[in-house]
Amino acid sequence: MPRDLTTYPISQNARFKLIKSGFVTKEDLNGFKPNELATETGLTVQEALDVLDIIFPATSANLASDIIGCSALDVLLDEKSQSPITTSCKAFDLILNGGIPLTKVTEICGCPGAGKTQMCLQLCVNVQIPECFGGIDAEAFYIDTEGSFVVQRLAQIANACVNECQNKSKGSDMKNFTVDKILKGVYYYPCKSYVEVIARVNLLHQFLQEHKKVALIVLDSIAFHFRYGFDESYSLRSRLLNGIVQTLVKVANEHKVAVVLTNQMTTKIHEDGSSTLIPALGESWGHACTIRCILSWNEEKRQAHLLKSPSMAEAKANYTITKDGIKDVPSNIAGVASTFEF
Repeated sequence: MPRDLTTYPISQNARFKLIKSGFVTKEDLNGFKPNELATETGLTVQEALDVLDIIFPATSANLASDIIGCSALDVLLDEKSQSPITTSCKAFDLILNGGIPLTKVTEICGCPGAGKTQMCLQLCVNVQIPECFGGIDAEAFYIDTEGSFVVQRLAQIANACVNECQNKSKGSDMKNFTVDKILKGVYYYPCKSYVEVIARVNLLHQFLQEHKKVALIVLDSIAFHFRYGFDESYSLRSRLLNGIVQTLVKVANEHKVAVVLTNQMTTKIHEDGSSTLIPALGESWGHACTIRCILSWNEEKRQAHLLKSPSMAEAKANYTITKDGIKDVPSNIAGVASTFEF
């Protein structure tokens, strides 16, 4: 007798897409490979593998081997099936091709006060937006090296997001989307030294295996513990930083998560005596991350500059920071608050 898919411990989202595509019983999935099932249903390749692993556990090893070697088309379809994380600023999302992408390492640079941590807190909230509101219903992991994480501010942004979704909802959609749920969905880890940062990054693989809902890794900031104390050993600093970013790239790809690093700015003195602000950690570090954005001020407006991206041209977008979080610049910014009351 055919076994119904509803009797398996498959995620609600995966079950919905399977049934919608005509897959009702176990027998309907016989002979499908992960990439083929992903194409048919709109699941990611990893989600398809997870489904087949649950239903056909005896063949999971063979299914996994099918993913190791895949075509460029499979990669393209997999990337297209992954929804980016919105920044809550349409102009910023536009230059990023929809938002912060999964499977990539994104670096956000800027001077103090530019909004790097505010952006990270906003992303920690937005990654948890339910799918019915265009989100990905996931969780976040936050590594704080500067002590700039303020939970009251996170709650304030979360409350604004819940209220915004409430205005769009039909009632039942908001049952499980609350401020408390958002706060529970952010795993926070302070690091007081570069040794702790390295240790925490090296434990990410194990953590993500145990917390499969996490889709965002934040490291705020990568530069803090590496800017000083390496005067006599810059080569050591480079090796440590390269080790961190290589691990993060691997984690992003294997676990289909977005990785966001913040970086500080430093002054570069030119031969003619002039100076410019550039991201810290040197030129070689500039090639480490997949995407690089610089946050700055331009004529009293906050501006995001997409400096490096494998798929988008260099571009700029204005944004603002309000009590509700990151937003588009309104036509009249006179009323935008520059401080926040918790």
